[in-house]
Amino acid sequence: MLVLVNLIALCQESPMIKKTLIAISVASVLSGCATIKLGPSYDEPLTEQTLMEMPKADGKVLLIPIEGTISNEEESGFLSKGPGLLDKVTMQLRKAEKDDDIKAVLLRINSPGGGVTTSDILYHELLEFKQKTGKKIFVQMMDVGASGAYYISMAADTIQVHPTTLTGSVGVITILPNVVGLSEKIGVEVKTYKTGAKKDTGSPFRRMTEADDAYLQSIIDTMASRFYNIVQTHRNLSDAQMTSVKTARVYLGKEAVQAGLADSVGYLSDARLKACQLGGLERCDLVTYRFEPNVNANIYSPSMERPNASPDMRLMKTELLSPIMNLKPGSYYLYLE
Repeated sequence: MLVLVNLIALCQESPMIKKTLIAISVASVLSGCATIKLGPSYDEPLTEQTLMEMPKADGKVLLIPIEGTISNEEESGFLSKGPGLLDKVTMQLRKAEKDDDIKAVLLRINSPGGGVTTSDILYHELLEFKQKTGKKIFVQMMDVGASGAYYISMAADTIQVHPTTLTGSVGVITILPNVVGLSEKIGVEVKTYKTGAKKDTGSPFRRMTEADDAYLQSIIDTMASRFYNIVQTHRNLSDAQMTSVKTARVYLGKEAVQAGLADSVGYLSDARLKACQLGGLERCDLVTYRFEPNVNANIYSPSMERPNASPDMRLMKTELLSPIMNLKPGSYYLYLE
């Protein structure tokens, strides 16, 4: 302790000594003599953390957040990566399958949707979880639960929206940029060699024909039909309601209930109690899964850690601007906010 006090005093008196000590510390890290933890270890098993504890609870409700664009791409941080959304949700469902005390899952959704296939897989995983375990699923939508996020909500037993939730946007979107006009203007020519007449359909380097438009639209229509059928199956909407839904419009809170897309309007605190009742419980603990404990965690906290990112890295992420900025080629169940 005396040595430490003396070192601190020397650093305060001599800037040169302070710089030398910093250099030694950096060298130690780079040489492997010391380590800096850059984020949570995703190789460690998930651990349960209680968010809200009730006296004499007769079971548990598991909170799983679904936030951001629905994708299975790894989440990237500053010098670290983490599992994608599909991976994270699936590993939590697998763990919950083995816990007989968990009677219901509360999905806290705040997502504009995402990839067609990833949304469908997640919907399937949730349905399979219910069929295997008999556990119930309660959805609470926050700011937005649209398109692909609404698609996965079809696996739930009950859907509740916040008074200001935007939901709906039932449909498919594919965006194909075309740079032919720009290429001609700047004198750039792109040659394409292909086999099969439709191989370069959608290429940004040639003009689309009416046949191309019809071909791509038929694919989009097929994807949309699957979405419509799933909504109709789970929500049992009237023809008039489905006609409105097929416009891909969004509905605000109470409108969603009136349109048959949701069951009630309420807050996350209400959802906890309703999920408890849905699971056949009188009093329940609300739990979540994490790789590392968070002593300050509550019902609004992310249930699983994200890779650490420096402020500069976060500012550079285009997904903060709009989901469309991060899209790769493909079709999406996505609400473009």
